[in-house]
Amino acid sequence: MSVNHIKWMSFAILQGLRSKGASGKNPPVGCVIVKNNILLSYGRTGFSGRPHAEEQAIKNVVDKKNLIGSTMYVTLEPCAHKNDEGLSCAEQIYKSGVKEVFVGCIDPDPRTNYNGIKFLKKKEIKVHENFMKVSVSKLYDGFHSRILKKKPFITLKIACSLDGKIALKNNKSKWITNELSRSYAHFLRSQNDAIMTSSSTILNDNPRMDCRLNGLKKRSPAKVILDRYLKVPSDFKIYNSSTKKNIFLYSVLEMKHHMIENKFVKKIKVDKKLNNEDFFNFIFEDLANKGVNNLLIETGSIINTLLLSLNLVDELAIFRSGNIIGNDGLPFVNNLNFKEIDNLSNYKISSLKFFEDDILEIRNLTNKDIRCSQV
Repeated sequence: MSVNHIKWMSFAILQGLRSKGASGKNPPVGCVIVKNNILLSYGRTGFSGRPHAEEQAIKNVVDKKNLIGSTMYVTLEPCAHKNDEGLSCAEQIYKSGVKEVFVGCIDPDPRTNYNGIKFLKKKEIKVHENFMKVSVSKLYDGFHSRILKKKPFITLKIACSLDGKIALKNNKSKWITNELSRSYAHFLRSQNDAIMTSSSTILNDNPRMDCRLNGLKKRSPAKVILDRYLKVPSDFKIYNSSTKKNIFLYSVLEMKHHMIENKFVKKIKVDKKLNNEDFFNFIFEDLANKGVNNLLIETGSIINTLLLSLNLVDELAIFRSGNIIGNDGLPFVNNLNFKEIDNLSNYKISSLKFFEDDILEIRNLTNKDIRCSQV
């Protein structure tokens, strides 16, 4: 009987995707255990990062004797560092009796980086490294960016007309895209650890910046507010929507007596002398230190322009409607002032989704592929 390894790893990837945005600073991992081409168990990273996927999959097998001689498919290298019970995932795999492991990506965390695989091989467990690496790697854009680059993976979300405008001349923007697009935008929020916006966007639109899809409301990301001069009052929706998650407020002003009534607001002062590049790099590094792997940004053209001009955006999620607003509309990006074609940033299209007459373009910045790397 031939074993369909692609089928089982694809199932493991699906499990990992179900954890994306809900695994805390830990990466979203999917794990599947098979014996004689029959599914024994599966698991995924638990809420806020524990238990790990391998631990959960092993635990789900009632009769542990069935694990002897089985095959495991796991999207990320099993960890080599200990859990609360003093065992790493690699040790738990060895003790379970699993005899073959297909690994999608190498873990860049120095505590594990190739150590988990070395341990398994030392225990005479057959290991297949980087299996379906291209398919698996999308799970770990954020994790690899945080570990290797000390910044989250940045996705800039844009909702615009066919000709790239985000609002009419009078600043009206509801609704450029259709209801299906807006629902999927909420799903994107659920897959990110944090969502960032600016004081201008908040004052103009009074958004909640949460996920309001049935069943995913608890997956609303942490909120990041750029309010350099503390213009946003405490009664705006972004401060009062009931996600019970941290709100990270960045300002150049003293905040000792600001927002003291909201226990979820974590205030971080930024040096007002920093230029734009250093300003954003400070924030991104700080978020990475807080465990944010994936950051979704929903702002207006001013911040969009700054981020794109500085090459700080890793991915574009462009929801484009069939409406044409015209040259008097507000563009999603302003002047970038490039002088040479060779200096332009290039965002390669990675996927297209259709929502009736709307199109979602996912585009990734080229030459920034750090997925499944070793350190």
